[in-house]
Amino acid sequence: MLYGGSKEAFDSSKDADFLLHSQTRSKDWKEKHKVLKDMMEKRMLRIASGTVLGGAKLGSFTAIFCGVQHGLAVRRNVHDTFNVVAAGAVTAAAFGLALPGSFGRRLQTALIGSVFGALACLPLGFLYTSLQRQTRKEDDKNSSGIDQGGADNDSIASILQRFKDSLSNR
Repeated sequence: MLYGGSKEAFDSSKDADFLLHSQTRSKDWKEKHKVLKDMMEKRMLRIASGTVLGGAKLGSFTAIFCGVQHGLAVRRNVHDTFNVVAAGAVTAAAFGLALPGSFGRRLQTALIGSVFGALACLPLGFLYTSLQRQTRKEDDKNSSGIDQGGADNDSIASILQRFKDSLSNR
């Protein structure tokens, strides 16, 4: 959202400078005020629409990525690097298909996007997998010393206590 709004604000400021110099040559104060008011209204509408569109694009990107990643994890019953890489490839390919151009150009962009998406998500997948393994090891280590009998194990206080204990052990 911030990217979309700031992009539109920057673009509209360039347009506003041009329009300001070309349309306010009149000496009449009321006419200048009206032109400036109209320009500011248009600028604010562009910024607002850019913010909304930027948020929608980010939301759809996130929805596709998370949907594919978790769909593969459920289907394969494995949480690993491949899920993240495949989600990145599918997401980049989907956005490549959404770009303007002919159908052939879109397919070419989708293919290139899927390769770059997979390459960009490969280190993220390794990081995700290693963090999951580390979390599982710490949970296994900490849960072996904690009573498994109550709902207190899942409370915020017990989670914070385990985190505090793991930091003090280092």
